[in-house]
Amino acid sequence: MKKRLLITLAVLFILLPVCIYFLVGWNVRSNARVTLSRAQRLLAEGKPDATLNELAWLRWFEPDQRRALLLAGESYFVKRDYPAAIEALSQFDETFPDYRRSSFALARSYENTAKLADAERVLKAHLAAFPDSQEAVTQLQWIYFNQFRLRELEDLLERSLDTCPNQFLLLYHLLNTEHKNPIAQESIKLLNRINEKEPGQPSIMRALGYCHWKLGEIDQATAYLEAARQAEPENMETMLVAFEFYLELGELDAVQQLLTASESRSEDFQKQLQQDDRWLWLLSRLEQQQGNTSAALESIQKASRLRPGEIKYLQEEAMLLQALGKKTEATEKFQRVKQLAASDRELYKFVSSGALESPDVQLAQQISKHLEILDKQKQAAAWRNLVQQFQSRQPMPARW
Repeated sequence: MKKRLLITLAVLFILLPVCIYFLVGWNVRSNARVTLSRAQRLLAEGKPDATLNELAWLRWFEPDQRRALLLAGESYFVKRDYPAAIEALSQFDETFPDYRRSSFALARSYENTAKLADAERVLKAHLAAFPDSQEAVTQLQWIYFNQFRLRELEDLLERSLDTCPNQFLLLYHLLNTEHKNPIAQESIKLLNRINEKEPGQPSIMRALGYCHWKLGEIDQATAYLEAARQAEPENMETMLVAFEFYLELGELDAVQQLLTASESRSEDFQKQLQQDDRWLWLLSRLEQQQGNTSAALESIQKASRLRPGEIKYLQEEAMLLQALGKKTEATEKFQRVKQLAASDRELYKFVSSGALESPDVQLAQQISKHLEILDKQKQAAAWRNLVQQFQSRQPMPARW
């Protein structure tokens, strides 16, 4: 009798926790929708700890519950527990219905842990899926700006004119970036903090090299630029910065080594170089230093064809034509340079005066006209679109 009682108690001791587990699990799963709704409300109220507590049982019984995982990741983000946010949010791909939310929060989490390369990768994927995401454009814009990647920034903003709802915000930043470039003395502080938190990111090392160069700290600049080159041998921006750096220093042996190295890279990379106006401009400067004026002229003319409104290209072309005795052609180019420079100065006045903060029809028309002269046709067309909005008495554009 006693033995039978002990067996019964043992069975109950084993089965009771199992029954409780399945009963609680059934209850949690059946109330999942209510739990998620409460968690969403708590998160909206700015209560991430309460949100995580609300989700705790659901995440225990259903660790793959994607909605719960998203809310948990966003809660960790609000708590500034970015590593935990990254762990949760990186489990989603573009098939997830709330991928727009998850990928943007993931990118911001990477930014806040100084992992700028990962943030850039996620933001690009986010924009590929949601090209109208103005907030993602803004985040990527500042990554480029702080790393002195102004051509990539310009391309990003111009592409986004076709997709993002607030065209004026993009146009505003395009003009400001053109006439208010980042300053090495200011940017280097931020870049150093990023490099201390997450060392070895090639784009950060390149930007640090650029800053040290502009501050006259040549040894530090060389070290960072060479480290960036070794990390990404086929990075266009790094190659361009290094080329200009050594060329300006008169280190022609180092320049020649760069040219030799570029010839050993992949065909795609070599093609990218030959189709980049900045590379052709640097080649022209090198050929000019070497006394090969005809070759320098050919290179700068190729660059000018790729970017017709670039003042420095046309100015150099005019000087080379003059040096080769082609005075009539040189005069025509100098006249074009004068015209472009006048429009560029007017745009600078608009930016520096603060006039862009409250544009009107007249200002938008003037800006459009000057951009047309500078052969920035896409921006000019977007400003004309704003003129039409003003004239139809639609609301004034807002920057934010």
